[in-house]
Amino acid sequence: MTARPGYSKCNFELFWFKESKRLCAYISCAQLREVDTSKVLSEVLSPNSEHGHAKDLYVPRVEDKNRNMRMLKITTMDDLVKNSMNILEPSPLDASGNAREEVLSTSSPVDLFLLPGQAFDRTGRRLGRGGGYYDTFLMRYQELAKEKGWDQPLLVALSYSVQILEEGIIPVNSTDVPIDALVSSSGIIPISPAALARI
Repeated sequence: MTARPGYSKCNFELFWFKESKRLCAYISCAQLREVDTSKVLSEVLSPNSEHGHAKDLYVPRVEDKNRNMRMLKITTMDDLVKNSMNILEPSPLDASGNAREEVLSTSSPVDLFLLPGQAFDRTGRRLGRGGGYYDTFLMRYQELAKEKGWDQPLLVALSYSVQILEEGIIPVNSTDVPIDALVSSSGIIPISPAALARI
């Protein structure tokens, strides 16, 4: 599968991004050399965006060292605080002292997940940082969507071109969740039938 040339981040927003109403996305960390998501997230939260309304945005909060991660709703980038590792996360309570909405407890499905990683390939393999937090969460969400009869969300990884490896290099096991598409500065690589159907 080759990347579709001529697609920039703005073009990416025109289909998967623009059509989504609720999404989960990571908060990029420069120290981890992750693709910067700050502009995308600001666009998601902006009521004055070209899309005419803000989207519901859920971002990760790591709860412990046992692969427990929650995705909590934020309405502004000011909802984020630095954790002990200097990584931005949503505070568990909002400005009014109320618990933030958790994506696993919502009554509506998520359309899109934007995922980080260290390496990827064109068959959908994603190499994380070894903690298993995203794979564990994604399996939980996919099971919830199945129970509710919802469409499965599109899993899109944001990558630097140098992170896209040849097939067969990235190890996988039964708990690894494959991605649907890769987006890099070189273009978009749709992988799954679901990704191809939405182009």
